[in-house]
Amino acid sequence: MTLSLTPLKNIPLIRRDDNLADIIVHAIQETSLTLEDGDILVLASKIVSKSEGRLVTGLTRDEAVAQETTRVVARRGDLTIVETSHGLVLAAAGVDASNVADGSLVLLPTDADASARALRASLQD
Repeated sequence: MTLSLTPLKNIPLIRRDDNLADIIVHAIQETSLTLEDGDILVLASKIVSKSEGRLVTGLTRDEAVAQETTRVVARRGDLTIVETSHGLVLAAAGVDASNVADGSLVLLPTDADASARALRASLQD
């Protein structure tokens, strides 16, 4: 069995309501890649979150982390490891401030599995 990784090129900064399937298909075509049965497409949760509008403003990072946290697992200095309502255990509840407008924060998708199913269906179409 061979493992091969091919990054997609020219993915733009994603905004709310962007059609991820169209963007991905375009990037696949630009990369001259052909997807086959059994291939796995890996996306950062951040682009899914941004397209689904999971951005918040008016909260500090700590406030957003607290909002997304069901249980604090560990703390060390500024680092907080938490469990989210999704059942994930990760740093800062997955709250991210990079590649978004100042004062905005990106939260994890509400239901990543549902998002993946919907995206797969759109890509298959």
